[in-house]
Amino acid sequence: MGPFMPAGSTAVPVRLVEDELGRQMQALQGGDESPVHRACMSNLVIFCDQRSQAEEIAGLVPQIVAAHPARVLLVVGESGEPDAAGVSASAVVREMETGRNQRSFSEQITLHASAGGIGRLPFAVRALLIGDLPINLWWATHQPPPLAGPLLYDLAENAQQIIYDSLGWVDPTRAVAATYSWLHEFELGLRGGHWRVASDLNWRRLKFWRRITKQAFEDAAAPGAVASATELVVDHGPHAVVQAWELVSWLTSQLGWTVQTGNVQQGLEIGWQFHAPHGVVPVRIRRLPEGPPEVLTLRLQCMLGGTPGAVVIRAEESRRHVVVLENVVSAPRTANFQAPSLAELLSKQLSDRERDSVFTESMAVAQLLARSVLD
Repeated sequence: MGPFMPAGSTAVPVRLVEDELGRQMQALQGGDESPVHRACMSNLVIFCDQRSQAEEIAGLVPQIVAAHPARVLLVVGESGEPDAAGVSASAVVREMETGRNQRSFSEQITLHASAGGIGRLPFAVRALLIGDLPINLWWATHQPPPLAGPLLYDLAENAQQIIYDSLGWVDPTRAVAATYSWLHEFELGLRGGHWRVASDLNWRRLKFWRRITKQAFEDAAAPGAVASATELVVDHGPHAVVQAWELVSWLTSQLGWTVQTGNVQQGLEIGWQFHAPHGVVPVRIRRLPEGPPEVLTLRLQCMLGGTPGAVVIRAEESRRHVVVLENVVSAPRTANFQAPSLAELLSKQLSDRERDSVFTESMAVAQLLARSVLD
């Protein structure tokens, strides 16, 4: 199988990529003498290690650059048989729909290597970056960044932001245990004291869950629920264990609970004992055998109005969340939200390069939870 090349791209030697981009832009301009604009706010380097994933991401690029114009470098490093050509390149220039009179174009460069040639990819990337623009790296693989090794380090050497997605991580317990320390090291900054940040798309997916959970646990909504909690259980679909883990880490941090011990039933359940102001509270994350890869239910067992009950938040079809107070005569509360697509998630994160202290604090708690399980 030959090098990966998105539809519409032209194969070209790496050293001639810039010439090919210029040639394509002139061809698209045609005989029109009006000025054209190369729409570019940053360099976006995307790394993936599977051809099927590269095909999916290539289809998302036009949507991403429509919201956040960038020079896109789609970098594909496939394990397997060595590619005799080393690093292969292709390029494409696309006209963007701007809704204005001026014409704007976006550039996409694809670099492909396999086996022994993968180590050459960072050198090819450096030669093709636009030097005076910020660098964003989207680490679009299931390999957790803390466990990724030198390739990630080389690709992110001068990046102001690295974006990753913990959905479907390989070896999630080890990965979560290492993430906070890796975040701290990465965000120490670039040479010269310049800032940088690491962001998890899974955390952004939890934005609505965090909001509705905070509202549901307020005393006005469920008086005394948190102060009388006896158990917290979060159910999730396949591949969403880290998402559930991040939600639990955030919530227990907000409540001031501290972990004591942890245990794991591989592939089924992770449990901890937390110390709360009123006593010990068991917390469990349970993997359901089927369903979408996301948090599905959060249940806080507690006292409601002097009667044993529970605050239950449940994700239902049509992107609706239902809050139910069990054993209390009250109508369920519902809230609808529009789940963002992967392209929308990424575009929003590209424009949001501020450090998120709440995320950092939550990952510090997540690290403690992971270590309690590993120990």
